[in-house]
Amino acid sequence: MPSTLAVVSQSGESLTFYDVDSGEKTGHMSNLIAEPHELCYDDRTGLLYVTHAYAHGWCVAHGEDGKTVSVIDCKQQKVVDTIDVTPHGGPHYAVLDKSRDILYSSVEVGLEGAGGIIGIDLKTKKIISHRAPKRTVMDVHEGRMTTRIGLPGGCEQPGISSDGRYAYFPIPTPTTSNHWDSSIDDVQSVVVLIDTSTNSITATVPLPSSGLTVHVDCLDRILVGHFRLDRPQIPQKHLPGKLSLAPLTVTSTPDGKRAFAANIFSRTVTVVDMERLKVEKTIEVDVVHRQDKTMHQGAHGMAVIP
Repeated sequence: MPSTLAVVSQSGESLTFYDVDSGEKTGHMSNLIAEPHELCYDDRTGLLYVTHAYAHGWCVAHGEDGKTVSVIDCKQQKVVDTIDVTPHGGPHYAVLDKSRDILYSSVEVGLEGAGGIIGIDLKTKKIISHRAPKRTVMDVHEGRMTTRIGLPGGCEQPGISSDGRYAYFPIPTPTTSNHWDSSIDDVQSVVVLIDTSTNSITATVPLPSSGLTVHVDCLDRILVGHFRLDRPQIPQKHLPGKLSLAPLTVTSTPDGKRAFAANIFSRTVTVVDMERLKVEKTIEVDVVHRQDKTMHQGAHGMAVIP
């Protein structure tokens, strides 16, 4: 049976399923809770967890923080449950700990006046741990913070090696000026490598433009989505690349043969043949601009469903 790619449209408030091989649409769910962001698939249960970050808007200009994680049955293509993350808000990235049946989610508010990480017991749907701030190293067995690593800004999606030895963060955070801080000259965009055994930065990899997101595939290849702007031009314009505009999240198939980049401003997903390192096809996810949305943000979170 062919694998499926699930993609959310943030502004479209929808979830669409595609055949990985052909790119054909195989299902569509509309009228989700506002501003769906990231996806996390549980292959044991066939359930897909969807975070909802805001009532409307985007990270620097948004309405009330979201309080919900939706639970979707992929076979039925139906919302079967919701998880309330109150008093926390703005759930974003999500990672599953299968051994302990815990869904970890980053949140933007609710932890000592800031964001951090919460752990959700999937058996009870209750929050069992919460730690702040970002780039916190946690002992997930004891549910406690072990250290903090100072890095400028944040990123949409960090990466980790298959053996867990290294974590990868693109810095500094791209802004509308494609520059972290105007008071700092010649800031170089890099991917930072962190040794998880020592919680220390061991190396940096220079990037030609601002890194927005990182994904590590099954072959431990580091895939970096870049955000490119024509800085001298006012108003600034997105520069073209080999993909479409603003690859916000990246994922890959379990065998590493294909990678997918969700291009939020082009509202498309680029499918890359990783054996030939060539674009295989582009999938249009949500190209119609809704009149009730100030900014149209199409393809966002993705998950491959084997």
